[in-house]
Amino acid sequence: MLAVPAAANTADFTVSENGTVLYAEAEFFGSSYLLVTPGILGEDVALETVSSLTLISEDGTVVEPKNTKGTLTFPEGNYTLTYEVPISAGFVYAKFPEFFDVTITLPKPYTTGNKILGTVSSGGIIKEDAEKTVVPFNQTKVASLTFYEDNREPILYAFLAGWLVVLSLAWMRYRKIKKNRMKI
Repeated sequence: MLAVPAAANTADFTVSENGTVLYAEAEFFGSSYLLVTPGILGEDVALETVSSLTLISEDGTVVEPKNTKGTLTFPEGNYTLTYEVPISAGFVYAKFPEFFDVTITLPKPYTTGNKILGTVSSGGIIKEDAEKTVVPFNQTKVASLTFYEDNREPILYAFLAGWLVVLSLAWMRYRKIKKNRMKI
């Protein structure tokens, strides 16, 4: 019996209401899946804290994958994979062995997209509404973003404005001292 490939490999990631857990669900055709995060030098490091991992084949049977340094392997076929991972520092990262359509959903009050507070990897398009922020990626092998509470952006701008005032006052004082020295 031949397995028919799924229409498209898809992965949906949802951040929990308190921002500490990432819920993942992937539907794909293949024989491997990656559970990795970037290391200090950018190398792939296996996720150690994956929980509730369930791999179900298209006929409904639960498959036990082999995990080798963050690479899950199993017989080729159509699968649905679900798992949970703790989130550290608001960073969401997923790497895939093949191209996937990826969607990352952030509940309010979380958002992303500020160049200083939280960036989105290439290919991600930020879509916000009153209840959530959704970032879809089309046919990618890597999807990542950093999220933050939406009230942090005004705080950042207030902090930067305060420093701008301090620097302006210091510059004006410097210019006044320099002008007084030239008069003498």
